[in-house]
Amino acid sequence: MRAILATLLVSGALLAASAVSAQTPPADDGYSLQPAVGDYLKIDRRTGDVSHCAVRGGAWSCQLIAEDRKAYEERIAELEAENDRLGKRIAALEARDKDARAPLLDENDERRLQEFLDLGDRMFRHFFDLVERLRQRDEGPI
Repeated sequence: MRAILATLLVSGALLAASAVSAQTPPADDGYSLQPAVGDYLKIDRRTGDVSHCAVRGGAWSCQLIAEDRKAYEERIAELEAENDRLGKRIAALEARDKDARAPLLDENDERRLQEFLDLGDRMFRHFFDLVERLRQRDEGPI
């Protein structure tokens, strides 16, 4: 009787183990399995991809879940590439402008400006001399 009971217990344990193994998908070292409403989510630890795993047709199969994170990462990569491209363009334009900058006045214009300033200086000196002579004349004896 004890032998039959022991056999039944061993058989029940083996049957329960096989039922549990049929309920749980196989795990891989690079993945983490998380229970989710009757099924499992498989998370790739290296890339972060998430798949929905369930028993279909008597076998486990997993389907990749479309994730917004990938779209964000792709957009970030696009923006970083555009930022690099624009940075290079700005540097090229600044280098070109630095080389292409001409002085505001050429030598002829510089000479003419100096002549104008000298003329203005002579005119002001003459005006102030005239004012000084008029003041001395008015302050002098009558």
